[in-house]
Amino acid sequence: MTHFHMHLRMGAEIRPDIDGMDLPDMDAVFAVIRLAASDAEKCSAMSYDRYEVTDEGGRLLAIIPLTKVCSALH
Repeated sequence: MTHFHMHLRMGAEIRPDIDGMDLPDMDAVFAVIRLAASDAEKCSAMSYDRYEVTDEGGRLLAIIPLTKVCSALH
């Protein structure tokens, strides 16, 4: 298992995922992000535009635009 952090970002502003989660792989990370954004109302109210996924060491693994996640839900 890898310890992933899924931070929300808009420009220079970040809402850090301090706790993170132990997940088996990036597919599981994407599933967690989809679940977090599964409520369409949440998507339209979000003031952040992307997730930045890092490992426990802070290495950036992926940038996932929130619009991509939300549009995939419809």
